[in-house]
Amino acid sequence: MDLISKKTRNEFREFLTEIVLREIDNFFDNHNVAFNELPADKVVKGERRYRVEGYYFAIDWTSKNDVQKILKVYQDILKYLQDNLQNWNGAKLKVWLEKLQIDLLEDNYKFENNKLTFIGDTTNFDNLQNATDLLDKTHFKEYTDRIQKSVLDDPSLAIGSTKELVEATLKTILTHLEIEIEKNDDVPKLLRKVQKGLEIVPDSIDDAVKGAEMIKILLSNLGSVVIKLTELRNLYGTGHGKEKKRNGLSERHARLAVGAGITLCTFLLETFEYKRTNNS
Repeated sequence: MDLISKKTRNEFREFLTEIVLREIDNFFDNHNVAFNELPADKVVKGERRYRVEGYYFAIDWTSKNDVQKILKVYQDILKYLQDNLQNWNGAKLKVWLEKLQIDLLEDNYKFENNKLTFIGDTTNFDNLQNATDLLDKTHFKEYTDRIQKSVLDDPSLAIGSTKELVEATLKTILTHLEIEIEKNDDVPKLLRKVQKGLEIVPDSIDDAVKGAEMIKILLSNLGSVVIKLTELRNLYGTGHGKEKKRNGLSERHARLAVGAGITLCTFLLETFEYKRTNNS
């Protein structure tokens, strides 16, 4: 399945027909997208359309690596449009900017704060934000925005930021539960305190409860998710003196870490809110 629809590709191509060839070249050259002469059966009318299709020609639209390069090109185009809205032709550029943003949204990409990001996983982030009304929404949004924006461009940063989000969530819950947080408490220790404070420690489940063994396993695995997430962050993520990027780390690793961390945080916050509401 193509990660960018043909419709969106064609719309960007049509916009590029309105600028000079040198600027078209710059957009693609800046991100190492190679130009290819088109075979006879692929030739299109118009010098500028031909130039854009030449850059498109070798792109595998199902490849995340190839598509990421094109997304960077599109991001620069959108920034160009936004930066020139006050020019004499600003009204026309505004129409293009809005149209291209709508096309990208249909492909699950959003342009915001000069950054083009994939938004296919926003539901999990929304659930986290809505789990309880005791969260500092602005503070937590800083984490989630940074995670969403870095999954494609900087997987290491996404993993490191997810670990920080997990830690912030645990400390937030413990603070509201009035449970002491010690200076040297790491994520596993914080999690154990939260599990105990929320009374979701696996050993506390009555064996007489239907499916108790399965519940115990699931809750025990929550701890393992956080611990392994922390280890993954130490190996590949930001912080602890690690370089920004390392060979072997990719978007798929970041999505694994982010998915695990967001799921855990949401579950704990929803549990906290449930107990707060029902015990009040």
